[in-house]
This record gives sequence, C-alpha cells and structure tokens, in this order.
Amino acid sequence: MDRLLGADPAADRFLASPSAGGPPRRTWRTATVAAAAAAATLALVGTAALLTGGGRTDAAAGAYSGGVTRSSGPSPRRVKGHDKDCGAGDYSKTTLKLVADEPIVRLISERAPDGSGDAVPIRKFEASDVAGVAGGDHVLVVFDNSFKVAHLASGLTYMATDGGRADSNYLLTWPGDDGSDSQFEAITYNATAGTYVVIQESVLNESGHMVPRLMEVSFANGAATVHSQCDGHFTFTSENKGFEGAAIATAADGTSYLLALCEGNFCAGGKAGRKPGNGRLIVMERAADAAADGSCAWVPVQTVPIPPSADFMDYSAISIYNNTRVAITSQENAAVWVGDLVLGDGSPVHARHRHRGRAVHGDHGAAAGVAERDLFGLTDGTVWDFPRNALCERIFCTVEGIHWQESDKLVAVSDQMKSGGKQPFVCMEHDQSVHTFLIPA
Repeated sequence: MDRLLGADPAADRFLASPSAGGPPRRTWRTATVAAAAAAATLALVGTAALLTGGGRTDAAAGAYSGGVTRSSGPSPRRVKGHDKDCGAGDYSKTTLKLVADEPIVRLISERAPDGSGDAVPIRKFEASDVAGVAGGDHVLVVFDNSFKVAHLASGLTYMATDGGRADSNYLLTWPGDDGSDSQFEAITYNATAGTYVVIQESVLNESGHMVPRLMEVSFANGAATVHSQCDGHFTFTSENKGFEGAAIATAADGTSYLLALCEGNFCAGGKAGRKPGNGRLIVMERAADAAADGSCAWVPVQTVPIPPSADFMDYSAISIYNNTRVAITSQENAAVWVGDLVLGDGSPVHARHRHRGRAVHGDHGAAAGVAERDLFGLTDGTVWDFPRNALCERIFCTVEGIHWQESDKLVAVSDQMKSGGKQPFVCMEHDQSVHTFLIPA
C-alpha cells in the first residue's frame, strides 16, 4: 500500500532556491514497495554435461553441476537499486530488443551538407543526448566533447564507402566553435516556439554558483543559430552533477514547460545522489526578457519526483512521447523506466489537498518567490533492461540520450566508456554509438 513519506531532509536540502543560502524546500514523495531484482550470473549449458549428464569442476572449465556451467571469472559488477536476473523466466519480456546498433564514426564524416570540408572522421564522439528532427525521420545528436551536432537518419544509414557521407548524415556547425568541449548534456524540441533547447550541464555564473545554461537554437543550411542563452535559476552542488536530460511538455492550460532531469538522486551529488529511487524532474518556465541587455532566465516552478519504481543510482536521459508516455534512462543500472505523464490542474500547491492513493507522485519546491503549481506528475511505471551479454554483464553501459521514435521504439545514444578501470572492457563494444530498441509487446 502506498504511504506518504517525507524525503530525506539532509539530501533534499540541495533542492534550495538559486540564491546563496536560500531556505531549503521541503519535498514529499509517494513511496511504493518495489523490490529490486537480485544480480545473478547467467547459467551456461556445458557440452560435456549434455553428453554425459555429469560435469567437471576444474578451474579451467569453470564450475558446473547437473549439466549447468558457470563462468569461473568475476560475477557481473553489482549496482545499487535495480539489477537483472538473467536466469529469470521473464528475461525476454523485461528486456529491450536491439533492432539496430552502429558506431557514430561509421555513420558520419566531418563534411558539411554541401560536401565541403575534411573527410577525416572525428575521432571521439561523446554522445550526450538525442532528439527527433521536427517533421522528418531524422535525429540530432549532441556531444559533450564537441560543439558540432550530428544530423542522422534514424534508420542508421552508413556513410558512403568512398569516404564521403550519406545525404542524411553530417555534422552541423556551431557559431564560435573553437574546438573546446561543449558540455552539452541535453537537447529537446519545443514545438510551440519552433526551436530546440540545448542545455549545458552546469556552468559557473557571475555569482559563483553552478547553474545550468539553456540555449534556444534552430538549425538550417548546415549550421546552428543561437537565438537566446539563459541561465537556469537552479544551483547545483557539483559541476558534473547537473541536468542530464530534458523534454518539453504541455500543461493542461496549453503552456509549454521544460522538464529537466537531474543526474543524481535528490538532484544531489555525493552519497545522497547515489541513494537509488529518488530521482527528480525540475519543471522550468521561460521567464520573459526583462533586462535592458536582453538577458533571460529559466525559473523552476515545480519539482516532480520520479516514482521509486525507477530504482536507479543515476538518471541520464528523458523523452516524452505525445505528451503522455515518458522514458527515463540510467547509465549505472543500464535500464529505462517507462511511465505516463499526468497533467495537474495548475493550482498552487498549498491550496491543493494531498491525499493517499493518488496516482500522481508530486514533490514540490519552486524557486524563492515563485508559487509552486500542480502542473505535472508521473504514474508508476515499468523498468526495461538494455540487453546483457552471455554472462549477464551490462554491455550498454553509457547510454546518455533517449528519443521515442515510435510508441514502442526507442533511439538511444551512448557516450565513450570511462577509462582507468572505472568501467569494464565489455562496455567498449557499444560506446560512442547509436542504437534502436524495441519494447517487447
């Protein structure tokens, strides 16, 4: 039975107003009992056991009994929160089906849409998010190590064998690109404005606070045009634990808002940020240009907890289909949570009576001086795992972007695997790539 719980007060102090030393916002969440699946090593059938009905137990062959062989190597790395039992009978019903998978370097070259430029591919593609191209069957991919933006056919058409590129696949240029890292972490399309919103994870503002930077952008003739660059009124405690994804949603009154996804639980870094099942969406409203210099801002107007069924250590991307179906991914847990968006009535939160048993999970706390409104909520959802290898190891380890291509099909993009032993070697096979997955019926 659902019960109303107060969120961790020590952790939720990070959901403070943007002003330094601002008062913490008290938040709430509806908790449901969600058991995390235990990690297990996939059993392999030994040839000798099939022939003889017995089995060896020597180290070279691994250990098996009763005709079942198990790897003598280390078990798949454990994670907190959701994990997968590959030996469970429902594996095919709870695992995404891989439809297509290609390294980005195989899809594009550095050539411009007119064919000019250097044909030598970029050597590193740290993909951080993906969004659909308005009115077409293509996607845009942003990278945190480059200001270039990839325009790709969602069908993953290869670049030409002569070193050129397929007509649909090329890199868009960014104004003022000096070759430095972009820190782009999110891209989403705003149909109301006819522009894309591109977010830099967290930047140091003039007041010395780590805040997100949001840019309204359009793409034409092989290049990006930046129409506005605004800071978000939301302060982070760590420069690498900011907004990791974003999606535009339309409220009941027809107004569009940006739903920004925090990477860490409670929107925090450190130990609190790794407490699974406490994800947060920050609903942001574009403030009107008021200053003489044309500066602008995005202001938080609601905090929406992600239901505890998304029992993840981190959150890496979000996409919303038809203003209804929501997909949220996790790198650490190599999985995607799917639930539904629920529209609120827009009333001030303090005037709305909270009651037990409501399907919407509402966690509230707007910026100082801004009345929080009941705009959005999330129903409980289902977790789907990215495919594993024969040892039940996570092999889609770096998924950082997600996009609904159809109601049952998702396009994902992956970052470069972490070096220095932070991730196992099996993560390299699918890093810096684009993938298409089908949700089982």
